[in-house]
Amino acid sequence: MPALTRAIVPRMLGAMRVSSLLALALAVACKDKTPPVDAGPAQVAAADSAAAKPPPPLRAPRPAIPVLPDLPPLGAHEAPAVAPPSVSNTAWACRSVWTGESQTPLTCSQSSLLEGVTDDGAEPLVTDDVLGNAISVLPAVVDHRADNTEGPVRNQATTPACTAFAIASAIDHAIARWTGKPGKVSVMHVWSRYHEAEERTSIRSNVGLELGNEDDWPFASLEANALMPCPATGAAPKGGCGKAVDAARLLKVESNPSATFSEVELLKGADTGLFKAKLAAGQDIVVTLSVPDAFAAKGKPGARYVPHYTAASPSAGHAMLLAGYVTFAHGTYFLIHNSWGTTWGDSGYAWIHEQTVSQWTREAVVIDADPKLRDASMRPRRNRGETTCAGELVPDSIRGACSPLCPDGSPRHDGVCAVSGQCPTSYVNLTGVCVLAAPAVKGSDPKTGISWQCGPGGCTYLLPHEVDPSCTGNLCKASCPAPDYRIAKRGKELTCID
Repeated sequence: MPALTRAIVPRMLGAMRVSSLLALALAVACKDKTPPVDAGPAQVAAADSAAAKPPPPLRAPRPAIPVLPDLPPLGAHEAPAVAPPSVSNTAWACRSVWTGESQTPLTCSQSSLLEGVTDDGAEPLVTDDVLGNAISVLPAVVDHRADNTEGPVRNQATTPACTAFAIASAIDHAIARWTGKPGKVSVMHVWSRYHEAEERTSIRSNVGLELGNEDDWPFASLEANALMPCPATGAAPKGGCGKAVDAARLLKVESNPSATFSEVELLKGADTGLFKAKLAAGQDIVVTLSVPDAFAAKGKPGARYVPHYTAASPSAGHAMLLAGYVTFAHGTYFLIHNSWGTTWGDSGYAWIHEQTVSQWTREAVVIDADPKLRDASMRPRRNRGETTCAGELVPDSIRGACSPLCPDGSPRHDGVCAVSGQCPTSYVNLTGVCVLAAPAVKGSDPKTGISWQCGPGGCTYLLPHEVDPSCTGNLCKASCPAPDYRIAKRGKELTCID
């Protein structure tokens, strides 16, 4: 190339780059100045002129506050358990853990529980810190065992399916929030949809789908292990590997579904304050922890706990439920609902200190499910349209019809306004059950343009079209009932979460 050409070409390229950058900057500037599309007034929902109804009587008295377990301060913990020297933790692809009685395989946890889940993952539009729900109003102790909403304690035995067990137990509990009685979802049905030691596929393979009953397909460890892919090297495990799912079993369980795995919300970070709020609202939490070589409970009967540990494997984890908490002056403990049978801990449960949870949580999600069989005594389904209400009227949080606010600032719940004094402090009765009340607040978020008004029975939100593209106009109103009073987006749809 001639010298003159070699000198000119870089200058031309530099000029072209400058021109491109200027064009891009102008395009961005023009884009920023483009006014939002005027969608006009939103469709107005039908008005409900009937007087508000009082809530139904409580179906059962609020359970007594559980006796506080005798749990030590963090500095007084016993030493963590140690696996026997004769036990190897490398017999499974992703290690195993000593439970205090036996070895149980772990899941490979390099990837996210919600990997590949987009349309069914609920994303809050207004977070708790913005909404202003004060953690100080939460009860000192929550134990879902006392509410009789925890399902059975199961045993995963020698199958690396702790995530399937945690999902099934969370759905059992979610069903109880609708019906008052925990479900009994088939772990094998959950496992049959991914059947590998990679936790990333467990939720993605099941969310949005129906699940059958455990009586129609009970868990069997050898059968479950035989569904796993065969190892790349070495002998096949006892019972075989790489087998196809039993078509007859699958047909039987799918012909009689008991629930739909309807929703999952990722809890970002190990926020133990948020965990407490979720548990107080009635949710169980599926949490995956990095665990050491031994994860055995110690302490007194009735107050078994997992001692704090300072080292754990980064490549494997154990999924379990958090089903309660207790707050002392010396710290908070969370209640584990495990999948290692009833001989572990206190009949399958044990406490774990908040510092351990905060330090070793890999991921946490909450799950909701809808029972297939319903009756009039159950919590009603929500009917939420992308509409608005005229003037001071707001949507009923269940029916969607426009009605006046309740005296406490809440939207109506299926025509009902709450009555004070029926439940303990921070709780409210809307359906015959005391649930965690919404905060009594008003506010707005300048970042999103969303504004809200809340009372104990729920919240009403004013949502701009930019936040809610399915809104039929520039602004829409939506209401969410306690305890699911936070507005969220699941794919392109609005939903309510607690």
